Amino acid sequence: MVRRLRLGLTLQTAHKQAWYTRRFLGLRADLTSLPEPAPARIPMTMEPAGPDFKGFDRELARTNGSDWLEIFLRERMLDAGVTTLYVAHDEEREPIYCQWLIGHDDWASLDAYQPGRYVAIAEDEVILANAYTFPRHRGVRAMADGMGQLLRIAAERGATAAYTYVGEDNIPSLRGCHRVGFDLHHVRENTRRLWGRGSTVNAVDTHGRELWHAAIATS
Repeated sequence: MVRRLRLGLTLQTAHKQAWYTRRFLGLRADLTSLPEPAPARIPMTMEPAGPDFKGFDRELARTNGSDWLEIFLRERMLDAGVTTLYVAHDEEREPIYCQWLIGHDDWASLDAYQPGRYVAIAEDEVILANAYTFPRHRGVRAMADGMGQLLRIAAERGATAAYTYVGEDNIPSLRGCHRVGFDLHHVRENTRRLWGRGSTVNAVDTHGRELWHAAIATS
């Protein structure tokens, strides 16, 4: 891991494992009134990946730095039994974009993987989690297309609302979520200390509202 992450990022990651506080904007999409699809610049179709998906393994072998860490964490999530991963591939079967679609029946596996991190959802709600655009396909607006497809898949199955979480400093992802119909709903604060971890959900505060409106102003 040290070789892949390099020393600085390794130390930063180790510090986060022991002590950090991070805020996420909780976003909600009304699946009964979604905007028009936002196609990527390349053809892509989101499909279930299944527990035997090997795209993460291949990517780990050719990636370093922060991307290696992002892939490593997603591979851990899949290995932990959160198997409702969707992936879009290009013509050469290289992954373009991936994201988990978590329904009511799948929520227990997500909560077992990250206890207390996500609020429970109703039978007609879903969570979209851990979006990732693979490096060779960045800049083609894959996120808006892939996420929009997942929202429509959820709606076809009877869901009426979707939730997702984005770090408050991740402006590109906040813009992408807004394009496909998400709006600010709440704020989640995750904490990690030497003696344990916690997650609290709060109403939108002034700071969160200002960040959201600044992010979507040019989306």
